[in-house]
Amino acid sequence: MRYLKKDEKTMAERRERMLTEGFRVFSEESIETVAMQKVADACGLGVATVYRYFRTKTELAIAIGANIWKNYAVKVEEMYRARGGDAMNAAEELEFFLDCFLDLYKNHKDVLRFIRNFETFIRHENVAKEELQVYNGVVDGFAKKFHAVYQKAEQDGTLRLEMPETKFFYTIMYIMLAAAEKFAEGLVYPSEYEEDMTEELELLKTMILRTYSM
Repeated sequence: MRYLKKDEKTMAERRERMLTEGFRVFSEESIETVAMQKVADACGLGVATVYRYFRTKTELAIAIGANIWKNYAVKVEEMYRARGGDAMNAAEELEFFLDCFLDLYKNHKDVLRFIRNFETFIRHENVAKEELQVYNGVVDGFAKKFHAVYQKAEQDGTLRLEMPETKFFYTIMYIMLAAAEKFAEGLVYPSEYEEDMTEELELLKTMILRTYSM
């Protein structure tokens, strides 16, 4: 039994190392161009060992994506409680979620770079929806939180709800996420002298709040 627990601990540590080092490599480079051997080298393991845990690069990329969103969800919950949690009205909660995108840009650019690489990789590989269940399951947690905001707005009237909930959610989420991703990758810098686009994201946040707040 003692040896079994030791083996389980070793396997868990190896898997965590693969997720951590895989994330670092995939966020720095295009996932499509990174060979599994490079991930194995970053982990200090043989490539055959990596394949015993993840049968394909797609499976590894999906596991990494689910893991980083799962970890960030913990931080979001902490920030949510610090801002007042359920005591916030719908408009305040919308501002909170927009601030989460700003937090990602300011403190987790590597996450934004990974997500952009991941989205491109998934499209190019034509990954089936079934394979993305684990990843989508974690992301759906954020959608459920946004659903609660929409429901609260129906009651307190602090947001304009002139479009269906799904469109409302995806419009706001993708506008902020797309801008944050491009800024994190350095694709939209207006000049070689301006690399911090926090002010531009703040402006976008203000525009969204002015559009939807009552």
